Amino acid sequence: MPRDQLSAMNADEARRPGLLAITTLVVVLAYGGTLGWLLLSDHRLAGEPVVRLAVAPEPAPAKPAELRPGNPDEEPTTPKPATTLPDTDQPSPDEQALLDAAKRVEQGDEATPADGVRIVGAESTSDDNAPAADTVGPLRRAPDQALIANSPQGPLPVIAKDGRQAWKVYARPLPKGLPEGPRVAIVVSGMGISESATAHAIEALPPEVTLSFAPYGAKLQDWIDKARAAGHEVLLELPMEPFGYPQNDPGPYTLLTNLQAPENMSRLEWQMSRFTGYAGVMNYQGARFTSTATALSPILAALKGRGLMYVDNGTSQRSLAPKLGGEIGLPIAQATRMVDPVQNPDVIKQSLSMLEDGAKQSGLAVGVASAFPVTVDEVARWAAGLKNNGVVLVPVTATVVTPK
Repeated sequence: MPRDQLSAMNADEARRPGLLAITTLVVVLAYGGTLGWLLLSDHRLAGEPVVRLAVAPEPAPAKPAELRPGNPDEEPTTPKPATTLPDTDQPSPDEQALLDAAKRVEQGDEATPADGVRIVGAESTSDDNAPAADTVGPLRRAPDQALIANSPQGPLPVIAKDGRQAWKVYARPLPKGLPEGPRVAIVVSGMGISESATAHAIEALPPEVTLSFAPYGAKLQDWIDKARAAGHEVLLELPMEPFGYPQNDPGPYTLLTNLQAPENMSRLEWQMSRFTGYAGVMNYQGARFTSTATALSPILAALKGRGLMYVDNGTSQRSLAPKLGGEIGLPIAQATRMVDPVQNPDVIKQSLSMLEDGAKQSGLAVGVASAFPVTVDEVARWAAGLKNNGVVLVPVTATVVTPK
């Protein structure tokens, strides 16, 4: 190779490390500058696309006819205030208590109370000779033998041979001479899960307040006897499929839209066999189930065939229960306001005041509340002053739309 060519090659070799070093330096400076900008910007979203949304503050519970009882499966599109956390969030305390109780049932440990407290003297103080109260006083001890039939699941409600139905027989009668005027009903839900909360509600609330018991509690018949002895009519809560199921799961015997009617009927019978003496049922969650006619219709027909009433807890605007129930002559009541969207005394007072205003405007209003002590205490105080305001507190059975 000629000497001049060899020299040129050696010169190229000598320049290569210099070019590599320069290239490396440029890359380091580029990445280093970017990293420095991110650090100096002190923002967790620096370097990422950001969209800022202006979210209006959550409105106070201020529209009487648009609220209803606290249930977690409120559809995102409804204008009603959410009563619990959304389906993707953690359950509220009362929902968690119900889920824990459902888990105990599934594991065969039904006798364990939710809060570790055992009530003393839960047996009813009434007897078979107690008056069929048409005034304030104890209700007859359940069951009326003509209104039950034995099944593999346990005792189930039936219409008596003489035509008597549970929704009337187990209802708290209205007192004679009840004045005309606006009427309001309150249903306290989630009963039977926490022993201390259940005992407090039975003792503190006026007898006109209807108590709704979850099917997963322990010693439920004792609680029913105690509630009726205190003058309260009772309901059974039916867990139904919410939007967001199974992430939001009301329990092992939940009525589901993807099950065939016989399987849902078996689950319904298990729920109905948990205790006796209830005038009707109220849905627990169930926004998806109550908006699915093919799933809901057989359940409503079964309830009518057993002489029960149905209380729609008002959570879902999509609920078909009032329409479908009305078509078959099922006794129906529908809640119009949630009493305790949050556990705050001031909010509860405001909500009760709005419920009262709603009754004055339309003649009738139905509220649903949880059994938290703060709610129970506020409802008891509010109820004591109702008569002075010209509003009468009645049991929810007195709000039933008369079947055709």
